[in-house]
Amino acid sequence: MQPPLYKNHNAPDTFPDGAHLGLWYTRFFNHYTDNWEVDKTAKSGWINKFAGKICGESKPLKQHALNLLKLNQSLDGEYTVCKTNWHFVTGLGLPHPVENGLTWHPTLGVPFLAGSAIKGLLRAWVEIWDDTDRDQRLKDWFGEQDQAGKLIFFDAIPIEPVTLTADILTPHYGDWYEKGHEIQGRNMSDIVRNHHDKLPADWHEPVPVPFLAVKSATFFISIAARNPKDKNMAATAFESLLQALEFTGAGSKTAVGYGHMVRNQSAEEMLLKELNKKPASKPQPKENYLDLIKKLDTAENPKQLAEHIKVLMKKEKKWKETSSTNFIKNKLYKNTMKVMKYLK
Repeated sequence: MQPPLYKNHNAPDTFPDGAHLGLWYTRFFNHYTDNWEVDKTAKSGWINKFAGKICGESKPLKQHALNLLKLNQSLDGEYTVCKTNWHFVTGLGLPHPVENGLTWHPTLGVPFLAGSAIKGLLRAWVEIWDDTDRDQRLKDWFGEQDQAGKLIFFDAIPIEPVTLTADILTPHYGDWYEKGHEIQGRNMSDIVRNHHDKLPADWHEPVPVPFLAVKSATFFISIAARNPKDKNMAATAFESLLQALEFTGAGSKTAVGYGHMVRNQSAEEMLLKELNKKPASKPQPKENYLDLIKKLDTAENPKQLAEHIKVLMKKEKKWKETSSTNFIKNKLYKNTMKVMKYLK
């Protein structure tokens, strides 16, 4: 295999706090042998480094969800917040030394589901389960070869940090999937004799293959119509999408229960409330009567300003109409006289 970019550079064995775990998992695998090979122990050892880790930060994830919600509202679209019933994984087919990848968001540092995957999930649902104007819906929602569909599918992003977990695949016919195309022979006897290790037969033992998954996650999922006049179409597609998320699941390994999601309306209400919350008003800076006195000569209405300064000085007990030998009090007296000159 091609050695990694950091060959002859010591790849760190541990990642620092706050590191982008997706970048670390994808780019810094360092369990190679001296011959740049990867054995089974190395694969599980690498994955176990990430199992139990929490990835993503609360504040950026929530802000990203609020931004998507605001965008969705501006497009008059449909949105939901869905929580997985169990584990979730996507991107198993991505290249990786442990044989199974994981799709990570490049900046938020969490596993996510691309908008194209949401689109594919809904399309599969319509093709298999939807008997209502199926052909028309496929054309309108997803487009044709020379025409884009009328709907926009956004990435599904977790709204809060997620916990990672280790899991395993146990394929019985690994060599069949990988090398089955190499099988050749004039008859079955020749095939069995020369390619018995590649045949999908029951004499093979399962080979555990570890992979990294998400233990559970809560996703913000949204779609919208390209044209506002098609918003009813988006609403219909959205209802089908909710059914697809719950009954077929999203991502990989949905046949064994991964990626099934249910709507979390309390989380939706929380996000909406957060979006509509008025920002805290900034405290007004305290007025400095000395600065105001300097503006008396150039003020458009000096008498009105002087009256305001008088109120301010009395409130701060700085108003002195009698002179004194005390330096501070005498200074206050002089300031008071400056203001009174404009009150006459």
